[in-house]
Amino acid sequence: MSLLQDAKAIALAAVAAADPYENTKNALEELGDLPNLHVLALGKAASPMARAAVACYGEKIRSGLLITKYGHAGDFAAPRFRVMEAAHPVSDDNSRLAAEAALDLCRPLTQGDTLLVLLSGGGSALMESARVPDALQRDITKKLLARGADIREMNAVRRGLSHVKGGRLAAAAYPARVVTLALSDVPGSEPADIASGPTVPDTTGPAVLDAVVNRCLFDVPQEILTLLYRRPETKINNGGFFIVGDVRLLAEGAKAAAEKLGYHAEIVTTRLSGEARDAAVRLLDETPLLPGKRAYIHAGETTVTLRGTGRGGRNQEMALAAALRLRGTENTVFLAMGSDGTDGPTDAAGGIADGETAEKMRLSGIDPEKALENNDSYPALASADALLVTGPTGTNVNDLVLILTDQKESL
Repeated sequence: MSLLQDAKAIALAAVAAADPYENTKNALEELGDLPNLHVLALGKAASPMARAAVACYGEKIRSGLLITKYGHAGDFAAPRFRVMEAAHPVSDDNSRLAAEAALDLCRPLTQGDTLLVLLSGGGSALMESARVPDALQRDITKKLLARGADIREMNAVRRGLSHVKGGRLAAAAYPARVVTLALSDVPGSEPADIASGPTVPDTTGPAVLDAVVNRCLFDVPQEILTLLYRRPETKINNGGFFIVGDVRLLAEGAKAAAEKLGYHAEIVTTRLSGEARDAAVRLLDETPLLPGKRAYIHAGETTVTLRGTGRGGRNQEMALAAALRLRGTENTVFLAMGSDGTDGPTDAAGGIADGETAEKMRLSGIDPEKALENNDSYPALASADALLVTGPTGTNVNDLVLILTDQKESL
C-alpha cells in the first residue's frame, strides 16, 4: 500500500482500538452489583457505553436516559431507556430538553438508589440548562470557539453558567449514590473537564476565569460575567469516579497498527495543543527524516482562532496547513482526524495531505493559501480528495495526528 493508504488504515485501526464498550463493560463488572440502578449515558460515546451497562445489568436497570449528538445513537434501544439527540459544539433547544430530562431522572431518586453516569466528550453541549438566556449562552460558546479558547477554558465558563454542570446534576440526585465512568477527551483526564463535570464539585479558580474572560469574553456584559465567579456549593453522594479510557487508547492503537504494517512507530505526545495551523507546521518541522518506514504519532486537541468565514474544523485546518508545508516533498504523509468522526460543523473527521495535495487544489481552481486564511479547509481538501469521512465512530478520545515517512536513505 501507499503511505496515504497506510495512514488511513492506521487511523481507522486506532479509532477501533479506542472503542469504549469493552473497557466500560470490564469496569462495570469490577464494580459488581449496583442496587436500585438508574443510568444516564451522556456524550458522543453514550451509545456503546450504555450498551455495556445493559449487557452487565439488563433488567436490573430501573430507568435510563441516553443523550448524544445527532446521528450518534445508532440503533441503540433498551427497555426503560429514553434516547435523545442534540447539537454539538453549540447547544440547541434539544440540549435544554435533554437537561430537563436528566434532571427529571435525578430528582425523584432517594437514599438507596444508585445513579450510574456514563460520561464522554461532547456532553457539555449536548445537555445544558443555562443560568442565562439560551441565546446568550450559545453566543458565549460561539465566542469561545471563534477566539481559540481551549477545552479547559471552554468548560470553566460552561460550568459557571449551567444548572447541570460542575456537580449540579449529581446534586439534583442527592441523596442517591452517584457512580461515574468516564471516557476522557481532555488532556490529563481531569474529571471536572470531562463533559464539564456534571457529577463532581466545581473547583474552578478565579485565575482561570480571569484569563479566558480577558481574552475571549471581553465584550460580554459584566452582570453575566459576575455569574461565572459565583459557584454554588453542591452536596453529592459520591460513589466514585473512574476513567475507562483516554487518548492513550487511540495512540497505542495507532502504534500497534503501524507496527503491523512494518513501520517503526513512536508515540511522540498525547498532549498535543496549540493553534491548529501552527501545530501542523511545527510537527512537520520537528519530524526527523530517518531511513526506513517511520510512523510518528501525536494525539491531543488543537484550537482554531477564526480569521475568516470559511468552513472546516481544527483537524482539517491542520491538514491544509500541512499540505502547504509539504509542497513538493516526497515520501511524507500528514493525517489529522477527530476520533469521534466529526471535525467542526462538517461531515468530515479530518484531512490527509502529502507533497502533491496543494497542487491538486490549485489545479481544481482553489488557492490553498487563501483557503487557509479564510478558515476554508473543507472545500480545499475536498477538491484534492483529501478529506477523511468516517461517520460517527462511537468513541471520543481527542484527535489523532499521524506523520508517516519512508526515506530510502538518511538525509
